[in-house]
Amino acid sequence: MSDRPRPPALPRPVTGVFVRQVIQTSCSGHFAMVWVDAEPLPEGTAESFAFVDDLPETCRYPEEPLPQEFVDEFAESVRETWQEADDGQPAFAARVVLRDAAWHEVDSGVHGFRVAERLAVREILSCVAEEREPRPVGRGARRDRPVPPMPRTLTSPDGSSPA
Repeated sequence: MSDRPRPPALPRPVTGVFVRQVIQTSCSGHFAMVWVDAEPLPEGTAESFAFVDDLPETCRYPEEPLPQEFVDEFAESVRETWQEADDGQPAFAARVVLRDAAWHEVDSGVHGFRVAERLAVREILSCVAEEREPRPVGRGARRDRPVPPMPRTLTSPDGSSPA
């Protein structure tokens, strides 16, 4: 643990960060889509970083839970990347929330989620530095299009909303 004081809280929430990390190759491990939010940690909090898994019980695509190994890799990687932001000390005290994800049974792997996490953290920090809203990022993301809605917010063919 560092003797340095806790960094200041993230100046503002950054919501709706979307990463589409899709690389089509003959190998698996390059399909990861995530929706992430970042929130300031309250001043009274001792920690400088927190990760929250707020995923739905099942991902709409492929209608199964995100494998725990992907969640664990994402969480560990986001913690590492956040620490790297300023010489081993986080630039801001923040809570990063994994809101939703899409994955593929064959083409997803821990590497894809690690890359998606790094892109998400970079986008959060860029949004704060540039005082802007998030843009889609990652391989296969279209920056000229709006962030797509999270799969959990889409309505089902019968018109009902997912739980």
